[in-house]
Amino acid sequence: MPNQLLTTTIKHAMRIATTPSVRKTCLANVHVGRVEKHLPRTPVLYQPSIVIVLQGTKRGYIGDRICIYDADNYFVTAISMPFECETFASEENPLLAITINIELPVLRELVLQMDIKPRRDKVAEASYATPLTAEILEPVERLMAILAPASEGSPEAVCDLKVLSGQILREIYYRVLRGPHGSALYALATRQGHLSDMNSVLEHIHEKYATEISVDDLARSLNMSATMFHQHFKDLTATSPLQYVKSLRLHKAKILMVQDGLNASEASEKVGYNSLSQFSREFKRMFGNSPTEEVARTRALYGMAPEELEELVVSR
Repeated sequence: MPNQLLTTTIKHAMRIATTPSVRKTCLANVHVGRVEKHLPRTPVLYQPSIVIVLQGTKRGYIGDRICIYDADNYFVTAISMPFECETFASEENPLLAITINIELPVLRELVLQMDIKPRRDKVAEASYATPLTAEILEPVERLMAILAPASEGSPEAVCDLKVLSGQILREIYYRVLRGPHGSALYALATRQGHLSDMNSVLEHIHEKYATEISVDDLARSLNMSATMFHQHFKDLTATSPLQYVKSLRLHKAKILMVQDGLNASEASEKVGYNSLSQFSREFKRMFGNSPTEEVARTRALYGMAPEELEELVVSR
């Protein structure tokens, strides 16, 4: 990786994330995060996204796999993915990460225009870390070069962003599609295979998570037996369908408490729990703290405004 290119990109990112936080940018699907301390292994829920870590290290624990993403490796998840993540950073060497949430319509349009298709191998993993190359970092640097001054209010940069950001993001998508694991995003965009099928199921779960969800009904929607559905689901998400739903409900409850100020009883009811005691037990089992303790810890840890906390809790 060219050191100058990385150094320049870091400088741009620091202009956006001046303090520990996850900053929204002028582009709704692009965020820049900064962390200045070690964050222990904790549950997270990533949206379909591309994560470029410019400095510091993240370690994702996905089932039996460990994905390390840092200045040498970027991370991609083609589906909404719950797993555990550990962050290595310090005040002297803060973690800086750019997250680009994947816009499926743009991805599909791009795939239709590609003359050279990625290898259509079986998709082994929907989430992975892979080497960061100059071909990926160059458009990321160009994006940060206009995002940084745009975030500071430069009218010229805001104009540049309106005109240029779409094609720069398309270039980043394209480079990821052409990368060694591009078949995951390609399968998602072309509605091919089990990954695309499971993504439709995940979209349904994210829409209906607060209601009663039948795994048998989900299996039937894909014309699969319950056993086959369970296996394919776990192959891609590293968890069972019921565990996925539980994880999603608990993450959503945490957002409601941290961001909207709901208490545990209100949040648990909103996400579909009928028993507060069951909710509290499962919440503590997942996050290691009671709901009240976890909300206080999260707010104290990041010192962020409520609207900023949602981005950290849900997608990082």
